[in-house]
Amino acid sequence: MSQTGKETEFVHVDRLLEAPIIYVDAVPRFSVREQIISVALAATVVELVSKQDASTHLVAVADLRMTAVTALQLRDVLDKALLAMRPIPGTAN
Repeated sequence: MSQTGKETEFVHVDRLLEAPIIYVDAVPRFSVREQIISVALAATVVELVSKQDASTHLVAVADLRMTAVTALQLRDVLDKALLAMRPIPGTAN
């Protein structure tokens, strides 16, 4: 979705239904190199190490690389998603 002024315009994205779904538990690191931002995304994995013990650790699931402009777009979309998740003040119907 793209916003121009107060109107909301839907942007067509080819092959959206074929894109992988990535579940993320953590964002353990970021770096900047030559104006490219790199953000590591990780998921928590639990592995049995014996019959009675398990080990929990992070496994990288993606390394996002983007320009500053794209990072601002991503931040804007995440801010909007978080805002949409907030409870609506007032009493429930």
